[in-house]
Amino acid sequence: MIPSSLLLLACVGGSPEDTGRDSAPTPTTATDPCEGVPALSWESFGHGFLLSHCDGCHAAEAPNRYDAPEDVVFDTPEQAWAWAERILARAAADPPSMPPNGGVSEDDRTRLSWWLTCGVPGT
Repeated sequence: MIPSSLLLLACVGGSPEDTGRDSAPTPTTATDPCEGVPALSWESFGHGFLLSHCDGCHAAEAPNRYDAPEDVVFDTPEQAWAWAERILARAAADPPSMPPNGGVSEDDRTRLSWWLTCGVPGT
């Protein structure tokens, strides 16, 4: 009778040295975090969100930017996507730090995260 430990090694390919792999196989059960997420774009969500919650300080022509950095502008999809990582870190974080006066619903924060995480950059 073959010991069960040898059967197990035969099924998984033995050690990494035996198979020429650098490490154990990667599980294939991970799910796509964007699976089932609605397609969002600048036109369908981003522009309206940024106009409502960000452009008071982050529009190029904002009358008072309240110390927002001059180069952090969200007037176009390209400008918003250039800052996507920081927007997510500040406005979709838990807890969020932007906008400083709050007022963004959890649903809108979720949609912001979907847009900038699962959307097509520049759209």
